[in-house]
Amino acid sequence: MGEMMVEVHTARHIADRTWRFLVQRNLVDPPDRLPARPLFYVLPRRERVILAFDPLALKSVDRLLSPRTLHHLSTALGGRRVVTMNSRGVFFQIAYWPTPSAPLSSQPLDLAQQPSPLHVPIGVTKKGPLWLSLPEMDSVLIGGSRRMGKTRLLHGWVQALLHGGEAMLILWDGKGGVEFGRYADRPGVVVDPSDGREGLERVFAEMSRRADLFQQGGVPSLPEYVRRTGDRLPPLVLILDEVAFLPEEAQEVLTDLVAKGGAFGVYPVLATQRPDAQAVKGLVRANLSTRIAFPVPSVHDSMVILGRPGAEKLPKRKGRLLLIWEGRLVEAQAFRVSLPDAGAVRPEAATLLTGRERRLVEAAVRLGGWFRIRQVAEVTGESRDWVNKVARRWEAMGYLTPVQVNERGHRLGRRVTEGLLQAAGFGGQANLADEAD
Repeated sequence: MGEMMVEVHTARHIADRTWRFLVQRNLVDPPDRLPARPLFYVLPRRERVILAFDPLALKSVDRLLSPRTLHHLSTALGGRRVVTMNSRGVFFQIAYWPTPSAPLSSQPLDLAQQPSPLHVPIGVTKKGPLWLSLPEMDSVLIGGSRRMGKTRLLHGWVQALLHGGEAMLILWDGKGGVEFGRYADRPGVVVDPSDGREGLERVFAEMSRRADLFQQGGVPSLPEYVRRTGDRLPPLVLILDEVAFLPEEAQEVLTDLVAKGGAFGVYPVLATQRPDAQAVKGLVRANLSTRIAFPVPSVHDSMVILGRPGAEKLPKRKGRLLLIWEGRLVEAQAFRVSLPDAGAVRPEAATLLTGRERRLVEAAVRLGGWFRIRQVAEVTGESRDWVNKVARRWEAMGYLTPVQVNERGHRLGRRVTEGLLQAAGFGGQANLADEAD
């Protein structure tokens, strides 16, 4: 008897909240204009209440049954599930109690579980730990409220990719390198401390270079290029945290990278705690194929990140996230990630260059860090025209210094930079970039 009274009381509460919601949404007339007939009948059932509507009392049946209205009603009812029926009338079935969130545990990140060098950790789902391949995700948008775990997830991805040892990383955190600066001395990592334009231009130049290589080789993708030529072109991962702080002029470059990068082995990952149209432009957002949302305050924020509601209902627990990947919606609890210490093991260096270009860098290293066109061409047996063309492109990318001159005005040549040494896998000889002749 007591249980029945609880159900009746809960049914009345749901009916009252539903009626107030419909009035606020202008789906029915306000109280002073309601007809004599009732708006709906309340039918308590086991574990749910049924509201049987009078269609003549509604302003618009289509609006009432729209997914957007049902979502907002569910939110107004504290997350209770709302199911509609419209076969022999208009009915709502509403659960007595809100749908509980999945009891997902938090586990520490174990890099030994990495399935392949390009898999990154997502978290723990109902089915267990989830890792996804970055090439399969292609391009990623990550958003969520402050201190909900977004940046820690990125740290986990960086650590996993370094553990894999195959990808080249370009990192920018919108804080002058404060967040990702701890990885600056790792081989295969470039941390951009500028306003973001330098890193984007470097990645765009590399993507353009790869486009020329693929066109010359008649191949459509990075794996096919490596298979046919044997040149080791690593995947290039661009991670931009707090993308809302990127300057306006960088957005056009970012649009091209997101739209075309995957075909050339360039995978952009964009993260922001301001999920609005100003932070991530619509054209960029439309081409980001994988979405991850941490808890957000409103359904609008969830729509911007995921393209659908849901993230606003997540438990306000650090690390809880929703993932949309290949049309699937997955809830997960992100792994606990520890920041690396100074004594961490460093992986082998990755290289951004082809074997032919790497030989140019080897020649410059033997020449004491100087990249002089005639000498490098003689050592490698390459034509001066081609070496000069590469040198001009590398200078534009910041891989080589401008031509230096001595006190008498004599040209000394260009010098290799730390960025070029890292791209070629010579991180241990970075002092060459600072030596004087």
